[in-house]
Amino acid sequence: MQLDDTLENYMRRVADFHGCFMKAPGIVIGCHMVEYAMELIGEPKGTLNAVTETRVCLSDCIQVMTGCTLGNKHLKLADHLGRYAMALYDRDTREGVRVFLDLAQIDAAVYPELRAFHLRQRDPRVLTDMEYRKQSGTRVVREFLAARRSVLGWQRVRVSYARKDPMDPSVACTTCGEPFLSKTREAGPCAACRDGAYYEVIART
Repeated sequence: MQLDDTLENYMRRVADFHGCFMKAPGIVIGCHMVEYAMELIGEPKGTLNAVTETRVCLSDCIQVMTGCTLGNKHLKLADHLGRYAMALYDRDTREGVRVFLDLAQIDAAVYPELRAFHLRQRDPRVLTDMEYRKQSGTRVVREFLAARRSVLGWQRVRVSYARKDPMDPSVACTTCGEPFLSKTREAGPCAACRDGAYYEVIART
């Protein structure tokens, strides 16, 4: 599978989409990972789908570069795994490739900032000092670009996801009246009314 643009332009587009400066480490690394996965998988016979094992920068790289998004359901979010990794696969065969940032290949003596970034062990100043954070990010990017694919691992995989997600029916909540998706098809309170909502109503219109 070929990209229809340069990697540099993709990084710029992802940065715009993500709302971050173009040379953010996660964007640079993520775009290289997606590019590598696309080369490895080649042209899928069916519809291309993707999985992201994190919801940070990598997920935006996938959406911009492949067109697999959460909205069109071609991107699966497996961020409970918490790994900087992704997979591209053919939806019909469920076979594809998984690419990950390989800690075993990131020598602490050669790539100290990249390794610390991957392990979230950078100097705590990255959380409070934006200038230091930018300088650290520059070092991470510099080290990654020196290593590139030598620190990326990959595997041939077959995913366990169903070809298409089932469409749950919608029923009206017996408490608030708003329709919600219900696997049981039974009327009752929605999760917000039953378990508590993420918001507090401060005014009604």
